[in-house]
Amino acid sequence: MFAHPAVRPSATSFSGRADDIDALLDCQADVESLFDDLNRKLFDLQALGARYDISQAEQWEAFSKSWLRHRREVGARCRFDELKGTGLGAAYDHLAVVYDELEEAQRAYAVLLYNYIDHHASRVEDIRHALESSRKTFEQQRAARGNPARPG
Repeated sequence: MFAHPAVRPSATSFSGRADDIDALLDCQADVESLFDDLNRKLFDLQALGARYDISQAEQWEAFSKSWLRHRREVGARCRFDELKGTGLGAAYDHLAVVYDELEEAQRAYAVLLYNYIDHHASRVEDIRHALESSRKTFEQQRAARGNPARPG
């Protein structure tokens, strides 16, 4: 299990009352934002796969550090660890479960990214270089014949 340092909530904490709907909706929005940010970053990095360099891992590490800090802030403010299963209702408990699952998803995404970098990224880079080489060769052959380059 991973231990995290205590985090001071950056916004007003959820009161723990089931009728504190505005705070519950703030918690909902924060967890949705964590989910969206995590997936957006992974897809952004995945899109860079054809242009591999080591910065993918560095970008993921920087993002993960910030994302995990934000996740802890949300958890502290929304009091998920403290209040899950205490009768606030199924919606709160489901949100707390999703909050917990997001950290597991972040770790799984990290494993996928590092597996890709370790086992596939250099191959993608080799393919990209091979495509560049063949394109240049064809362009040189066309230029040697005196054919003008096609637009696009």
